Amino acid sequence: MLIAASISRAGVCAELLEDLLTHHELVISDFILGEVTRKPSGKFRFPDADINLLRRFLSKTAIHVSPASLPADACRDPTDVSVLGTAVAGQARLLVTVDKDLLAIGEYAGTAIIKPGQFWEAASA
Repeated sequence: MLIAASISRAGVCAELLEDLLTHHELVISDFILGEVTRKPSGKFRFPDADINLLRRFLSKTAIHVSPASLPADACRDPTDVSVLGTAVAGQARLLVTVDKDLLAIGEYAGTAIIKPGQFWEAASA
């Protein structure tokens, strides 16, 4: 969601990020910051200057946690365990993602895992 919001700067993910930063708390970890800065530069050829701005912005505005230690099989994709661990450590009520492996879980340790489009409904509940 953070990557999509940063690249497009319009659409559901960008609107969600704006609302989240205005009315909620964003929880990140070094792992998530690494993903947010690594993927756009490689896959999407996002300019390094924009990636650095995004990293500094998120570092200043989000709550920074170390991911909770979770079992390797907490998610069917082991690379997503750190994302799940970040949500657990930050006591997040929602984990908003487009990752199919995380969405397949649905809920973990009290954190609902939802698509960006479902955010508005969940946030108003």
